[in-house]
Amino acid sequence: MKKYIKYSLYVLAFNAFFGCSSDDPKEDPVSIDPKPAVDPTIKLSLKADYTVERYKAVEVNPEVVIENGSGLTPQYKWTLKVTDKAGATKDSVIGDAKILHFIAPLANNYTVDFTVTVDKVVKQASTKVTVSETGKTYNSKALTLLDYLPSPHYGMDNYEFATKAEVLERVREELMEESMIPLGTFGGSISVGFDHTVINTYGKRDFTIRMNSSSTVKFTPVSVYVAYDANKNGLADDNEWYEIAGSEYRKSSTVKNYEVTYHRPNPDKVPVAGALDWQFDKEYLKWNDNKSANGFITKTARGEYNNYYPQWMGDSYTVKGTKVSLPVKDVSDGSGKAFNVGTFEWGYGGIKDPSIDISWAVDSNGNKVHLPGVDFVKVYVPTLIEIGASDLLTNFFKEVEDLNFTTGK
Repeated sequence: MKKYIKYSLYVLAFNAFFGCSSDDPKEDPVSIDPKPAVDPTIKLSLKADYTVERYKAVEVNPEVVIENGSGLTPQYKWTLKVTDKAGATKDSVIGDAKILHFIAPLANNYTVDFTVTVDKVVKQASTKVTVSETGKTYNSKALTLLDYLPSPHYGMDNYEFATKAEVLERVREELMEESMIPLGTFGGSISVGFDHTVINTYGKRDFTIRMNSSSTVKFTPVSVYVAYDANKNGLADDNEWYEIAGSEYRKSSTVKNYEVTYHRPNPDKVPVAGALDWQFDKEYLKWNDNKSANGFITKTARGEYNNYYPQWMGDSYTVKGTKVSLPVKDVSDGSGKAFNVGTFEWGYGGIKDPSIDISWAVDSNGNKVHLPGVDFVKVYVPTLIEIGASDLLTNFFKEVEDLNFTTGK
């Protein structure tokens, strides 16, 4: 009984203590009113007018100051009022970067509108660009030959020249005559220049590349480099070239920075015939690459009397570029006399739609670059493939042409 009374008293004391403590006054939580949201503000400063010649670029660089815009990405838009075929006037977008490089094919007075949007805040400004005539007559096609470096192929037999100067003179003539110019296998290239800057027209393809159009012979697509003459020295400087990243560029089967070295064949060597009747010399021309691979180009029966190696080159030479994988299948039951050759979707010459958008250009690291236009184009063969009796998979260059060229004043 004593134990029970003692335990009860203990429980009463415990409850009394904590019961009293619960009656202590509590401080009310501090209420902090949130700061009202402040909309971003935009201040624009844009020069009132600019002057430039036709087909020349002028940089329009506005001053843009954005306050209270932390974490928000500004959107830029440059527009030009144009009249369509039906006579209706509408805004045509000509740029989406802060700085505009304005180029016009026609002499005229242009009103260019600039819009900056941050969240729901919009600010606009305008400027005038006066484009004057140059007195020059322009051509839609790139007819200036910068360089020509073919790779081995049976077609080289038509270029039996001892010096490169002789070869370039011949190729210039063929370029003007719109003749087919052989490029050979991997790395074979031709570089040409326009007499005007091909404008990087917003949302449109800008130029096209015409190659051999034969429907009876298999040809490979060709890759493309472009250059904008930023320093206006009239030259395609090494640091001005950018690759067009076509449909195959980012595929795992594509090899960047690929190099192949071709070696001059020994004219006194005895041909090593293959097992098939078209294999005249299966160890004709040696090659090796920068991936520790090597091999021989087979001289076929069709090229038995041809010299595949460019005669004006030394005992060996190296070509570089991006190598792409092209699906090729022997459909001749192993005889090597019939092949199905695949193609690419977009961004190459020698395909169904060989038109090129300058906006596809990337730098050596694969990063997108913005070019106002291009002055020079380089076309090269991106494959190293033999297709049996038909010899090396190759292509023949014809011309590059500005798709949005305007002749009127």
